[in-house]
Amino acid sequence: MLTGIILAGGRNSRMNGRNKALLLYRGERFIERQIKVMQSICTRLIIVTNDTSSYTKWVKDDVIYIPDVYAGKGPLSGFHAGFLHVETEFAWVVGCDYPKLSASAASWMLSQLAASDYDAVLPIVDGKHQMLHGVYRPHRMLPSIIQRLELCQYRLSGLLDSMYWLGLGENDWAVAGIDYHFTEDVDTEEQYAALLQDWKGGSNPHVP
Repeated sequence: MLTGIILAGGRNSRMNGRNKALLLYRGERFIERQIKVMQSICTRLIIVTNDTSSYTKWVKDDVIYIPDVYAGKGPLSGFHAGFLHVETEFAWVVGCDYPKLSASAASWMLSQLAASDYDAVLPIVDGKHQMLHGVYRPHRMLPSIIQRLELCQYRLSGLLDSMYWLGLGENDWAVAGIDYHFTEDVDTEEQYAALLQDWKGGSNPHVP
């Protein structure tokens, strides 16, 4: 019913070239944690990347690697590549830099999507939509994605204008009893340091 898609093809320029998917948190690589969480509710997992060698050492599970068709065009091209290979009605798409994925959140969004005619259900936190932790109807959205890519309109948020979507804000998550901090991503060295500092599980806060 649900396919999980991890977008792992970014340039990591704000991390000085460090691959965010391989950053450590609570003793695991981000992508290891993500796969474990996503496998709890997904029947199939896809990693969109142009460099599988970065992950085969750490990813031992049965996942499918898909390269971008429109290489170097940002997350919209990752959506396109992933959606081309989805066989289920719904897909849960995440960025590789989200270390706190929530299967409960994805399941709740899926229930909202399945009971409606929306193209997607997205978290909205601090007034910002979180497209990289959303649940989608990929087959319905592919034509719009292809059109935007062909027109060189690569901004992911621009896709919101051509799809019918539901946003769930902080109050919605509170009512559902789900902590919305699953939407926190790591884009910079400073954010990664803050993530490690917040985790007090080890004797040395500098050891992930």
